[in-house]
Amino acid sequence: MCGIVGFSTPRGSSVEEREARWGGRLRRMTASLRHRGPDAQRGLLLDGIALGHARLSIVDPAGGSQPMRDPATGVTLVFNGEIFNYVELREQLASGYAFRTSSDTEVLLAAYIANGIDCVRDLIGQFAFAIYDPRTRTLWLARDRVGIVPLCYATSGESFAFGSEAKALFAGGWCEPALDARGLKQTLQLWSPVPPRTIFVGVSQLEPGSLARWSDGHLATWRYWDIDLGVEPRAELPPAVAETELATLLEDAIRLRLRADVPVAAYLSGGVDSSLLCAVAQSQLGGSLSTFSVGFTDRRFDERRFQDEVAAHLRTRHRSVLVTDREIGELLPEVVRHAEQVLLRSAPAPMLQLSALVQASDTKVVLTGEGADEIFFGYDLYRETQIRQFWARRPGSALRPALLQRLYPYLSMGEQGHEMLRQFFGAGLDRPGDLAFSHLPRWFSSGRILRFLSPAFAASVADEDPVATLLAAVPDRVGTWAPLARAQYLEMRTLLSGYLLSAQGDRMLMGHSVEGRYPFLDHRLIEFAAALPAQLKLRGLREKWLLKRYAARWLPTSIVQRTKYPYRAPVSAAVTGQGAPSWAGTLLSRDAVRTVGVFDERKVERLVAKLAARTAATSEADSQAITAIATTQLLADQFLRRDQASSRDIDAVALEAA
Repeated sequence: MCGIVGFSTPRGSSVEEREARWGGRLRRMTASLRHRGPDAQRGLLLDGIALGHARLSIVDPAGGSQPMRDPATGVTLVFNGEIFNYVELREQLASGYAFRTSSDTEVLLAAYIANGIDCVRDLIGQFAFAIYDPRTRTLWLARDRVGIVPLCYATSGESFAFGSEAKALFAGGWCEPALDARGLKQTLQLWSPVPPRTIFVGVSQLEPGSLARWSDGHLATWRYWDIDLGVEPRAELPPAVAETELATLLEDAIRLRLRADVPVAAYLSGGVDSSLLCAVAQSQLGGSLSTFSVGFTDRRFDERRFQDEVAAHLRTRHRSVLVTDREIGELLPEVVRHAEQVLLRSAPAPMLQLSALVQASDTKVVLTGEGADEIFFGYDLYRETQIRQFWARRPGSALRPALLQRLYPYLSMGEQGHEMLRQFFGAGLDRPGDLAFSHLPRWFSSGRILRFLSPAFAASVADEDPVATLLAAVPDRVGTWAPLARAQYLEMRTLLSGYLLSAQGDRMLMGHSVEGRYPFLDHRLIEFAAALPAQLKLRGLREKWLLKRYAARWLPTSIVQRTKYPYRAPVSAAVTGQGAPSWAGTLLSRDAVRTVGVFDERKVERLVAKLAARTAATSEADSQAITAIATTQLLADQFLRRDQASSRDIDAVALEAA
């Protein structure tokens, strides 16, 4: 991964004028992303465009410097990410292009020159890039299919600017940092804003699987890829044949993602997905894999015994970091600075600590198992949807909702328990065909945070219905799909791309200059899983059935059959009570909350006092609320102050005009 920035400029200016007018702005933008690319920072001022790049050298460290310009056409590229099939593409393009480096960057440049922007359809990778074509005076932007790599932009009059992170746009002065009220309300209920909206006024995000064209002062965007879950299932597919096809695709996805000129390691959570990736990677690397894990002093969240079991079984070089509640609280300011988003969970904090361990171990690249739960029905959400659909056929049944106890054994099945089930999981039970049916309980739960909004802020966004906004952005065809397919689409559009791959993934990895690679999100594997019969993914209430069948070749039975628990981290003890960090006392005070104006200071004060007393276990609703409030306060404190990159980092950006 790297960091990219750029902006349009008036045409016809001299080299000297470009340097004088735009050089400082380009340097500041590039320097603001130094954490994404500590190995080199360069800027290029061309007639009509300024491009900057902060490089994390992984493929062809000696070559592949960016911005990269084709001497014959003048086409210029800045690129963040990896093209994993660059070796094969290079062979196809070699007859028509004289390569000067062995980098995937130049392969992407050559692919565009040969095939235009449609070259994105040939890429197996994770990427965000900008290509300026002087022949048509057009700037192209592209983002990978599922949104692994971030890319945001802003327009100002007839000017256009982009960057890997919003802080680059602020550093360049393209917009003033201010919280977007609608984006914030959407995040509080949906976990992330509905693209192209972000949490900041004037900052938009390019949607996953999308292209953008800036030409003659006009911007156009469109999707070139979207997951199709309405394909006809391969109904007669024998499980053994499906397992063989899965093995071929997944093993090839891992093989491609091991391509690098630096060592590739892996995250090991102790669950089936990451353990399977580690097993296959260890085999392909001949036994040299390094693995990294995070553990917690709070035993409710700690999974070290599973991680250690897998590491011992696979004989990896294993390292782990142990995170305390206090450390999570202390990490949250840095987490928010990198995430650029309001959070509903503290889980990104340990991931930032883990990437620090990876960096300290002189490692730049890790494989991670994100995506398997989304495409193979691993989450409780899918099983819950299955049960609720079954329940909806006989809404008055007392036995059908009792199946939820198999998912959540801690639920009481007394009279109070049944009433709780009906109120919470019965949301929308009379409309099982609705597009939002699968996610209503989750959105109802997180939506309770809105009770803490200040009257003035709530009134300012009273006409914003986050769920309606999201559903309006979903293609009509999705409403005709099967219930589990609808649930999967919503999960990939919201939790996966909006939270897991951004706030918890890319931003926490790149906070310490580490690249994450996601074999389960290879689009070939996604499309394969989309065409599988549902019973090969969710058989009864057994999740990821086919994947676990394949994993049994590689892993101990105790790992394959272990009860799945979602990755979570402590929060209430991290920001309230005697062990809370100093920033919490300051930013959660009545005066500070009133100044930001998003939340009601009296309600926040009561919540903080309740959590500090700790007379009972913290509820999910209270955990989400205090996390959202704390991270909103941090976001306002950090970004509204407009911190700048250091003068040393700005001066370190090598600038060239041509």
